[in-house]
Amino acid sequence: MITKAVVVAGAAALILGGGSAALASSQSGPAPASSTASPGSSAADAPGALPAGKDGRRVRLALLRTLHAEWVTRAPNGGTGFVTHHAIRGDVTAVSPTSITVKALDGVSQTYAVGKDTVVRSHPIGSGRQKGTASSIGQVHTGDKALVIGTGTGSPTATAVVDGGTGKAAAGADS
Repeated sequence: MITKAVVVAGAAALILGGGSAALASSQSGPAPASSTASPGSSAADAPGALPAGKDGRRVRLALLRTLHAEWVTRAPNGGTGFVTHHAIRGDVTAVSPTSITVKALDGVSQTYAVGKDTVVRSHPIGSGRQKGTASSIGQVHTGDKALVIGTGTGSPTATAVVDGGTGKAAAGADS
């Protein structure tokens, strides 16, 4: 269980820091505009298309632009059924010892339950490619930039929280 949590936290840190893991973009916002390629152009020339690149650059660029996502996997260890995963990156609008709410740039807001198995990492903005450090939900404050990954339908539970901080001292911030 701890290994799984560390892997999830590592993936979260990569996403927040612009890593190269992939998330499917959520379709809860407005539908993307359809595009048609004209003769002599490619899909990469379409509005909103990612620039061409090598070594996973397109995936990395897509992750840097991802605000929130939802994806489904099969249950682990040969179990039956499916697991719904959620991720959101944005500003912390509320935080307590038992929950965290993050609002993405497009206005989508998601609240996650926080439990004893939730892994919290501090990965301050501008810290480069550092892995971050172990933290606690008590160190996350309203106004911080954060990435939250969780599982569940309806009311998801956070499996990992990556706190990007605000770049300012946390004096007087909510906890």
